[in-house]
Amino acid sequence: MKSLKVVFAVFFVFLAINSCRKAEYLATLDEVVLSQQETQTDEVLSDVDIIADEAVTLNANLLKSASLDNSLYLSSCTVVTLNTQSSPQTLTLDFGTGCTGKDGKVRSGKIIVTSVAFNTYPSVRMKTFDNYAVDGKSVSGSIAKTILKDNVNNIRTASIQEDITITLPNSEGTAHRVADFTRQYQLNTLGVQDDNKIVSWGTFAFTRASGVKVTKTVQAANPVVFSGACHHIVSGLVSFVTSTNHSWTIDFGDGTCDDKATLTIGGKSKEITIR
Repeated sequence: MKSLKVVFAVFFVFLAINSCRKAEYLATLDEVVLSQQETQTDEVLSDVDIIADEAVTLNANLLKSASLDNSLYLSSCTVVTLNTQSSPQTLTLDFGTGCTGKDGKVRSGKIIVTSVAFNTYPSVRMKTFDNYAVDGKSVSGSIAKTILKDNVNNIRTASIQEDITITLPNSEGTAHRVADFTRQYQLNTLGVQDDNKIVSWGTFAFTRASGVKVTKTVQAANPVVFSGACHHIVSGLVSFVTSTNHSWTIDFGDGTCDDKATLTIGGKSKEITIR
């Protein structure tokens, strides 16, 4: 009888451990959480891109009529330094220990952009970071970008390679993103930044601290659109596949500025909140 009790005890302990592991596994693979974290990472890096471009435009004589007054993001607490005498040239955005932008986001640390020449095309630019964070999300790593310019349609197209680590707030851990993708900068009305959009498509590999790996694919036919006026992703279709062949899609909608998206898995759809 005693040996039978021992067997049952071991069995229940085994069940408890496996239940915990299963719960942990399911939580780790939660499509909503992974979609939210990757989308937030995407928006942080799109934000970095559009801010750096604004600083280049305002400080490298790319738009003679530009001034800080009509900037969309940069506020007076941002210290922008352009060194054209160094090789390569260096543009530094210093947000200090905390600077609230015109978009209401709080940034700190530095974004550092280098290029052989900012005002010629093709333009090759490299971004790095020095203790940079936005709204509690810390960014480290590097971004390489090669830009071509279409003067007739006022569109710039870039090939971008990212190797970035994001540290999320509220003890959510870190995420590592490696990406190779194409991005178009649709400037629309020259000098009016509210109608600017950045349109992206390609392949993105996203690894959580837990070890879960997610590959995100965006097709050129239905790209992700980040709105300069909205400061968020407003449309596009994204496909996700984990390293264990778990798959789903996220539809960001028709261009409306909101925090909603539609998650579809196994033929069933539900609305989720991204931020």
